[in-house]
Amino acid sequence: MMNNQYEPSIRRMAWLVIFTGVFTFTILCRLFFISLSLGPDLIASARQKVIQEREVPASRGNIYSNDGQLLATSMPVYELRWDAAIVNPQRFNSQINKTSMALSRLLPGNRSNKSWEKYLRKTFSTKKRYALLAKDLSYSDYRQVSQIPLFKGNKYKTGLITLERHTRLIPLGLLAERTIGYNRASQVGLESSFNETLKGHNGKRWMQNLGGDQWKPIDSEYSNQPINGQDIVTTINSRIQDIAHKALIHQLKKYDADHGCVVVMEVATGKIKAISNLGKTKSNPNYRELRNYAVWEKSEPGSTFKVASLLVALEDGKVDTAQKMDTRGGEYVIYGKKVKDSKRGGYGIISLGRALELSSNTGIVKAIYSKYSKTPEDFIDRMYQIGLADITAIRIPGESKPYIPHPEDKRWNGLTLPWMIFGYGIESTPLQILTFYNAIANNGRMVRPTLWEGTRDQGVMVKNNQTQVMHPSIASERNILQIQDLLEKAVKRGTARNIYTDSLDMAGKTGTCQIDYWEPETLGYQASFAGYFPAKSPKYSCIVVINRPEISAGYYANIVAAPVFRDIAMAIHKMTPQTEIPPKGYWGDAINHMAKNNEQKRISNYNIAVQKLELGEMPNIIGWKVSDAIQLYEENGWQITLHGNGNVLSYDSEFQNKKIHIRLG
Repeated sequence: MMNNQYEPSIRRMAWLVIFTGVFTFTILCRLFFISLSLGPDLIASARQKVIQEREVPASRGNIYSNDGQLLATSMPVYELRWDAAIVNPQRFNSQINKTSMALSRLLPGNRSNKSWEKYLRKTFSTKKRYALLAKDLSYSDYRQVSQIPLFKGNKYKTGLITLERHTRLIPLGLLAERTIGYNRASQVGLESSFNETLKGHNGKRWMQNLGGDQWKPIDSEYSNQPINGQDIVTTINSRIQDIAHKALIHQLKKYDADHGCVVVMEVATGKIKAISNLGKTKSNPNYRELRNYAVWEKSEPGSTFKVASLLVALEDGKVDTAQKMDTRGGEYVIYGKKVKDSKRGGYGIISLGRALELSSNTGIVKAIYSKYSKTPEDFIDRMYQIGLADITAIRIPGESKPYIPHPEDKRWNGLTLPWMIFGYGIESTPLQILTFYNAIANNGRMVRPTLWEGTRDQGVMVKNNQTQVMHPSIASERNILQIQDLLEKAVKRGTARNIYTDSLDMAGKTGTCQIDYWEPETLGYQASFAGYFPAKSPKYSCIVVINRPEISAGYYANIVAAPVFRDIAMAIHKMTPQTEIPPKGYWGDAINHMAKNNEQKRISNYNIAVQKLELGEMPNIIGWKVSDAIQLYEENGWQITLHGNGNVLSYDSEFQNKKIHIRLG
């Protein structure tokens, strides 16, 4: 009876046990499956939420001038946090007052002693583990805070957490800032070009999650220390850079110009000693480095290009610098368009060489255009051969490619060739024009401009830049010497005679170019000067370009751009050690000194005479060498008759008829 009574219950119990066993087994099997298939991912995910490996940025390398000045550097800044949960209560209570007073004194901001005490007590009472103390502290400020008694000692007792990062500084401010670049993310300047060298290699650090998206660094044998970047040494000389910057900004302000640039290059090596690019800001009348105009901005160079045109014609044997040219009242008509000289009425009959010195458009175009009008491709091909279509490939982002038109271009027409002969219809950057002039100064050897002197690692130079030759010789020695002579004369008695000085021989060419000449409302001018110094044994080449000076103030290159060149050249000359003078009384030195003074006086008198003739006045030539007198009047279109021998004794003239009779004795 009893067995029958309990039998259903036993069966139910058995079924319950069986069901429970099966269910449990199923759960265990499921968990086992999850552990095998998903377990590693889940564990990794959980660990990722608690501990993460994060990058530790490397310290970026410095950029130096070649004379040791810091041009860009990374300065460490510090963020301080506090883990209040690990601080002993007795330690906290004994130091809270002193700590609050010290923090109010040392840390920037307006937090008072009482405010700091309230903040620290609240942080401690809530056991906050990543409380902010300060951001962007200098190293000295960080060290002072770390010496406060509450924070001094082992971080596992004090709870002080230090995070370091680096910020980029440019110690010299505006000087060449566009060329240097701004920071690691910059797409301009040396910071961009040498980013791989400067940036180094980041390290790794483990961080622990304290909750609330707060992370604390933890020590680990698996952490990797960052490898800091290497330093870049530039070719820039800080003193020359300062000279160029000040000379340029003075002239920009004087003529209220829109923008301008200066580049100073070492002739033999192509090393750029200074590069300044300044533009007028919209917010105020100040100037700063808005664009790297020297590398980026290509434009029609104007008369500085005449030197290239003449060199091409000389190389092809088409012209001779001594041949006479009739400027015909200062106008030359081609296909109904006039080529005009800046001097009203022209220069009369002058030599081709004198035409370059005076920058006569008509003289240069008449002499060269007639020789290439049937075969313009010969002229263009020679341009390519002497490197005028090449980029400099300087290691600065954004260099523009020069434009030299070709007869096969769709834009080519009958006026293209004559206009490009005097610098219109072509486009080049200031640095590309300077590279050509530097080749003239370097006796025909064209070298690549460079801003990189070398790379330094931990104070040791590991890479040195070598001079790169773009063209071993752009022209024959004879023709290079002819151009050198004319560029020196352009300063002594040509368009740049206003910058001539007895203390330093200079050579170069002015260029005054119209901008937007097809739009009367936006018509402006670009004034430039390209040259080198000293003229006889060149050490530096230099180009000055000033864009859109105020027309009412003046726009001709000889008064706007050339004085900047002179001021830079004179300043560099004064800071450069000169050749030692022989002892006083040394007769050979005395004779040479006297001869040099006499030569300088002769040149000065010649320049004054040229100016007087141009102004319609008769100069005094009594005592002159007959060769100087003949050159003066012949090149200005006068008829000359001579009587006797020796130097000029007296003379009679018919100014209106341009006739002069000279008696010698």
